[in-house]
Amino acid sequence: MKYAVFIATLFFFIGSNTASAFTINYSALRRIFAPQLSTNTISTSSVSDFFIGKNIVETVLSGSSSGTETIKDVVYDYFSTGSVETSCSVFIQDSGNTPEYTAVNPSIATINSAGSTTYVSAGTAYFNARIGRRTRAIPCIFSRTNNATSYTFDSVAANSAIKNMKDEVDARVSGETPSSTTYNIYSSISTSTSAYVRNTSHIASDIDLTCIPVFSVAINSAQTMGVLVAPDIMIQAGHSHPSGVMHFVKNDNTTVARTITSGMSISGTDIWVAKLDSNVPSGINPCKIFSSTAFANSISTTSLAYAQPQVIFTNQSRILRVGKINYATNFSSYVNIIRDTVNYNDWYSQPCCGDSGSPAFAIVNGEAVVLGVWYTTFSVPNLSSYITQINAAAATLGSSNSLSTVDLSGFVSF
Repeated sequence: MKYAVFIATLFFFIGSNTASAFTINYSALRRIFAPQLSTNTISTSSVSDFFIGKNIVETVLSGSSSGTETIKDVVYDYFSTGSVETSCSVFIQDSGNTPEYTAVNPSIATINSAGSTTYVSAGTAYFNARIGRRTRAIPCIFSRTNNATSYTFDSVAANSAIKNMKDEVDARVSGETPSSTTYNIYSSISTSTSAYVRNTSHIASDIDLTCIPVFSVAINSAQTMGVLVAPDIMIQAGHSHPSGVMHFVKNDNTTVARTITSGMSISGTDIWVAKLDSNVPSGINPCKIFSSTAFANSISTTSLAYAQPQVIFTNQSRILRVGKINYATNFSSYVNIIRDTVNYNDWYSQPCCGDSGSPAFAIVNGEAVVLGVWYTTFSVPNLSSYITQINAAAATLGSSNSLSTVDLSGFVSF
């Protein structure tokens, strides 16, 4: 883990998009977090850092729905002469404390102790959340349409990739209870004898997860190991990337050992590209990633913002957890993954020290697709934006292999 304290501020903004026949109103979001997985505290304060965000709120003030219309991968309810108010609700996550909310611009909107906002006038309002000596701020755009053709979010399209991502997690987790039986990737582990037995009862036991190493001999643990993305290439966290011998496990519980011999970073990111001494054998399968155009042509920013699809992720304890994506304008660089308090609250645990480099996946058509590996307690680098750089690094390190991308051709594209 890295110990330098560094605060990164992320901004999320979905602006007003105008088409010839209607107006779609969105709001804004800003995410602020500390980009290290160890607890971040202020000197002389025992209050941990916290994550602030918001959800879009759309309220129909008048008018009745005239029907629905699908645009890209989103289904909208439209109102031919309706009035729609767009606002937000503010929340914090995993601080263990109750914040004090205040409105910076009360002439535009106010906020109550629960984080619910009230429209006063159109404009951008900022809200503060304070815990102890820490204060985080977030903006929200407030707007109203009056007697105009207006659209509100209804759902994601039935044939969309993002609906498939949500359904794949729902199908595996709904009705299950978090326990060692349902989230442990392995039912038994013996590092002294290099014997590992896969758990055939966990929520994703039908998915090939052989791309996740089970043990790093060099550090004698499962911390900060990374994920296999090509036969001899792993992605690890730039701030913590063990080398030496890595153990992988086939689905028949055969252990495969490969040694990381070299590596290099991707400039401006926390991505570390590691080279193995040779290709892994058949039975150990690298995981695919999303293509560089997936989030432009198959998954819209609107569907990401409203649907907030569920994903699975791992940690140093070799267990599976469930979170959800929160879209931000820096999505091309990082994917924010937070607790899904509505559906899967008990399936989430916040990553901590030692979890750096553990992978987070979307599930697409029964296949684990790597989004990235843990960089902060709430984010992973978006690997799909760095395919060219990663492939170039792999070649520099002496590999003839390259990344593989998931096929989204069966879903709606735009």
